[in-house]
Amino acid sequence: MVSVRDVYIASSSMINISRHFNRGYKELAGAVVKDVVEGASVEQLDYMVVSSMLAESSLNQLDLATILTQHLGLKPMPAIRVDTGESSGLAAVEIAYSLITAGRADTVLVVGVEKATEFPTRVTNRFLSKVLDYEVEVLRNITPPNYAALIMKEYMKKYRVSREELTVWPVKMHDNALRNPYAQLKFKITPSKVLNAIKISEPITLYDMFPIGDGAAALILASSRVARKSGKEVLLVRDVVSATSRPLYLRDDITRFESLATLISMLRRKYGFRIDDAVCEIHDSYSIYAYIILEELGIARRGASYKEVENLVYVNVSGGLKARGHPFGATGVYQVSEVYNVMVKGVGGVKFDGAFGLTHSMSGPDYNSRLCLLERVV
Repeated sequence: MVSVRDVYIASSSMINISRHFNRGYKELAGAVVKDVVEGASVEQLDYMVVSSMLAESSLNQLDLATILTQHLGLKPMPAIRVDTGESSGLAAVEIAYSLITAGRADTVLVVGVEKATEFPTRVTNRFLSKVLDYEVEVLRNITPPNYAALIMKEYMKKYRVSREELTVWPVKMHDNALRNPYAQLKFKITPSKVLNAIKISEPITLYDMFPIGDGAAALILASSRVARKSGKEVLLVRDVVSATSRPLYLRDDITRFESLATLISMLRRKYGFRIDDAVCEIHDSYSIYAYIILEELGIARRGASYKEVENLVYVNVSGGLKARGHPFGATGVYQVSEVYNVMVKGVGGVKFDGAFGLTHSMSGPDYNSRLCLLERVV
C-alpha cells in the first residue's frame, strides 16, 4: 500500500534558456509558476521553495522567496530561498521533498530562477568563482575552469587518453540539444571545432564548458493524497540525497568524485535499482566532469567512458549543461523537469519507458553532490 507521505511530481514547467535581456527574473519566474500551477490540478499550495545562486550578486536582492511571493500575488504561505551553489535547484527539490515526507506540507511549489547575462563575462565568472572557498582558492586566482583543466590533464595522463578522444561528449550534447525546445545551444559542432575553440584554461576550450544563460523552471511536488486526485500520470520521488566532499587540493585522486560515489552507492543499497534501467540527467558543466560522473555512476568503465558515449541514448537527452545550458540555481529544477518529461511525455521523439529516472547536480568539482531518484509507479 502506498504511504500517505510518499512524494510525487504533479506538474513541471520550463522556459527556454537564453539571454533574456528584455525580461527580468520576476517575469521569468512568473511565466513558469503560472504554467506549472495550471498543469497541476491542485487546490492550494502550502509552501514555496526558491533556488537561485546569484541573487545577491546579480540581482542585488536578499530574501528572494518573499519578494517572489509578493510579486506573484500568492496567498500568505511559508517561503524560503535555497543556495548550495550550482546544485541549488536540486537542493530546493530536496527541501520540498523533506517538507512533504515530514508532514509539514501536502503541496510544495519549487521555483528555480537565474539571471546571469546582464554583466560582462568577466564579472559573471567572478560571481561563479564564489562556489569555491573565497579565502583559500579564489584569492589565489583559482577558478572553476582552472580546476576542470587540472582534472582533465590528470585524467588524460592517468588513463592515457588523447585530447581528441575527449571531444565526443560535447559533440553528442549539441546533437541532443537539437531536439530540446528549451536548449540554449541548438547547433551541431565537430571534434575539430571543440579542439580549435578559444582556450579557457588549457586544455579546456569554449566548447568543453556550459554557456551562460538566463532561465526559470518550476515543479509542484505533492503528497500521494493530493497527487492521486489529479487522475494524470505522476512520478514518485523515491528519494533525494546529498553529501559534501573534501576540497580538490586535499584529495588523493582528483579524477574521482567522492561525494557522488557515496550517494550512488547509498541509493543502490537502499532501493536496489539498476543504473541501466534509468534515464539520467548529469551535471556536465565541463566535458571532463561528464566522463568522471559516468564512471562514478557505473554507466561506463573507468578511464574508458569516452568510448561509450555514442551508445548512451538515455543520458542527458536534454543536451545537458553543455548545450541545454546552465542557469546555475535553476539547473537542478530543469533536470528533474526534463527527466519527468522524458518518462511521461517524451522529448524530441525520445521516450523512456523504464522504471527509474535519476538526476545529478553538483557544485564545483563535486564540492557537494545531490541525486534525485524518480520512479514510475502503477
